[in-house]
Amino acid sequence: MSIIEEKTTQHVDGRLNRSTRTRAAIVEAMVALIGEGNMSPTSEDVALRANVGLRTVFRHFEDMETLYQEMDQVIKARVFPDFDLELLVGDLETRARVLILRRSHIFSTVHPFMSSTIARKWRSEYLTQSHEAFATLQRTFLLDNLPELQDLSVPLQHAADQVASYESWSRMHDVQQLSVDDIVEAQLAGVLAIIRGA
Repeated sequence: MSIIEEKTTQHVDGRLNRSTRTRAAIVEAMVALIGEGNMSPTSEDVALRANVGLRTVFRHFEDMETLYQEMDQVIKARVFPDFDLELLVGDLETRARVLILRRSHIFSTVHPFMSSTIARKWRSEYLTQSHEAFATLQRTFLLDNLPELQDLSVPLQHAADQVASYESWSRMHDVQQLSVDDIVEAQLAGVLAIIRGA
């Protein structure tokens, strides 16, 4: 490789690295803003937090929808490793408690981002699908670890799914203003009551 070719390659690599860092900074700005409670940051908010110009935001992301999609992928990459997909062991109450505790930890982590997703999903096919996939994962994990539910009627399975869901957790957290420990006990009591009372 000639000196000119080597310098050209270094220049291109430098620009790509800067571009990658800038794109990551924009996504991290979005994550930070929503994590702090801004459920619907504007492009101006993101540009200011990322310390870039507004045109730079839209040079990397054609619209805010594209930015939300990439943010969603970043959050999944951070949170999904916390999903321990090993089947739980023990008696019914032990399995149910561990399952609810694990969910509560994950729900606490994703809460601001899920709230933002729910607020925007009505105008985003991608966020709608992402939200539905998260609900399906919750239901599948519930039925796999509490097979006692599979012996119940479909309506009771739906009821248990709802009691242990993120939406239930969110309502108790935001509306009823329960502590995380109290939410765990409420969800656990609800699931066990459905199974034992059937």
